[in-house]
Amino acid sequence: MASASGSFCGVCEAQDVVNEAAVWCPECNEGICTSCEKHHRASRGTKHHEVTSMNDYKQIPHTIASINQYCPEHDKKYQHYCSLHEKLCCPPCITTNHKKCDLLVIDEIIKTSKGSALFDIMEQSLKEMKKNIERIVEDRRQNLEAIKHQRQRFHADIKETREKINNHLDKLEQDIKQDIQAAEQKVISQINRFVQKVSDHGKTIDELQKNITATKRFATDLQTFFGGKMFESEIQKEEEFMMSLIEDGCLQQLNLQWRMDAKMSDILSMTKISEISVIPKPSTISVTTDREKQAQQMIPKIPKTINEIQLTLLKTIEN
Repeated sequence: MASASGSFCGVCEAQDVVNEAAVWCPECNEGICTSCEKHHRASRGTKHHEVTSMNDYKQIPHTIASINQYCPEHDKKYQHYCSLHEKLCCPPCITTNHKKCDLLVIDEIIKTSKGSALFDIMEQSLKEMKKNIERIVEDRRQNLEAIKHQRQRFHADIKETREKINNHLDKLEQDIKQDIQAAEQKVISQINRFVQKVSDHGKTIDELQKNITATKRFATDLQTFFGGKMFESEIQKEEEFMMSLIEDGCLQQLNLQWRMDAKMSDILSMTKISEISVIPKPSTISVTTDREKQAQQMIPKIPKTINEIQLTLLKTIEN
């Protein structure tokens, strides 16, 4: 049974009680009902946890909400970030896989993540990209409209040309149809004779299969031995027949070919009615990418190694 908010209180579920969650605690990675939230805020171990209402939590993208603060391998909270492997690390991770890596404290590198200008830049970039898309879509729409008018004009031109040569083509059309029919009948007869020949060999193969099966089941060992020699000879003949089909070119496809007579060019002094082609022209719109360059420049750089960390002198202590 699903609750109205779509999530239940994890604390209550652990006690076999079903209560709808009112808030989500990312630290505990579970929903908390109104009653348990009071204890959650008062408990020494959880009073500093920042919770989010379930309605707000559901608006977080799944890919973002699925980022857990605990290591799935060791069930320990992430405390460091390995810049070498670009991975979050819990204490056991450090001792097993990142002993010699340069590690950064997570709490230090995420302090300004929400207040960073990076998100403002990204949002502005998305707005500009949306405008670019709108301009591109409108430009393509106008292009389609122009193509529509071009097509209509071409159709009218083709129709006019066709009417001029129609009478002469009618007679040539009837002649070529008769030639096509005669050629078709010739090919049909040739193919039917060939199919009949192959089908006869198919019947022979069926008979061989039947005889081999009966021999294996009912003949004596001596009959089977000598019969196998006989069958082998007959099968060899069929194999030779099959190979002869390839060598003799009997399996080549037979196709009717139609080729325009060179004298057709005399009709209205034209070899064809017209040609159609697609001609690209320079774009009339520009795409803005300045924000992308600014965003790349303002993205904070996390040092990869300890040698890249620059120290700043804050105070000198005199003995």
